[in-house]
Amino acid sequence: MAKVTLTDPAENPAAVVPEVQKATVTDATGRLIMLRKPGVLAQFRLVEALGRSAQNQVYMGMVLPLLFVGSIDGAAVVPPATKGEVEALITRLDEAGIQAVMLGVQQHFTEDSEEAARKKSAE
Repeated sequence: MAKVTLTDPAENPAAVVPEVQKATVTDATGRLIMLRKPGVLAQFRLVEALGRSAQNQVYMGMVLPLLFVGSIDGAAVVPPATKGEVEALITRLDEAGIQAVMLGVQQHFTEDSEEAARKKSAE
């Protein structure tokens, strides 16, 4: 069973809000896309919003990286909450943006990339 520890925010405010992992990628058209690691709740909300489409593993594999998009050229992107918003973000990113997002998520947010970063910082 997991151990839970309660901390008084007044004693250590940094312990209350963990730092969000971020990275910036550039797509083939030159747009800067800021990626940030979404919380697990965002994934659950997306599955609920997509309904039956969420049962399609290929579709989910293509859509989940979109949750990482935090901004495009400095304009904030709200995590999609409906299938229509997912499709609007796909249209906005277009092929170049989606490719950059997928590669950026793989490069900066997979376990392999996180482990490599930890090893590099330990050196």
